[in-house]
Amino acid sequence: MAAPKDSEKAPDAHRELPSKETVQKAGEHMIKDETGNEIAFKTLYADKPADERQLIVFVRHFFCARDLPLDKLAAAKTTLTIIGCGEPVCIEDWRKRTGCPYKIYADPKRQLYSTLDMLAGFKAMPDEMPEYHSKSLFGVIKTSSWNALTSGPKKMLSGGPAYQQGGDWLFQNGEVKWVHRMRNSADHAETSELKEVLGVVA
Repeated sequence: MAAPKDSEKAPDAHRELPSKETVQKAGEHMIKDETGNEIAFKTLYADKPADERQLIVFVRHFFCARDLPLDKLAAAKTTLTIIGCGEPVCIEDWRKRTGCPYKIYADPKRQLYSTLDMLAGFKAMPDEMPEYHSKSLFGVIKTSSWNALTSGPKKMLSGGPAYQQGGDWLFQNGEVKWVHRMRNSADHAETSELKEVLGVVA
């Protein structure tokens, strides 16, 4: 999968909403749960109550050390779903490692990442880590590598490519209302921004 060229992207392209055609195409892609069962991506956001929102977080790979401080958002009539680009076999360990209480799916072929125009490529991380990280830059790299090395030979190569960036997507009434595509490996939307978008009071 070729990485988009920076020269072809506007500065705010990471927040550009996809077309209805793109969302429709993405909705038909299949994702897998930890047992390998497949569902269509649109199952997560289509035909839901009008006042319910679906926040879908695409993580970079299942060995990523990202903290997920999303528990305070549960009261915002928002369902939370995590999607990774590794194999389903990694989900159980990733859930235990992060303590994530939400549903987790895998997109091992990265079809959604490609269709929804999430970057694939290594980008320099900022000197100052975002607020959702409780680890130093070295700690993030160290933990990610250690997780991969201690996951066993079967899973070590199944966590997904480290160069694949993720993103945060908010759906309502079957439409994308807000998006933040990662521009580097530490560029998930800040917790404060998510709270503002969802109207959550700290």
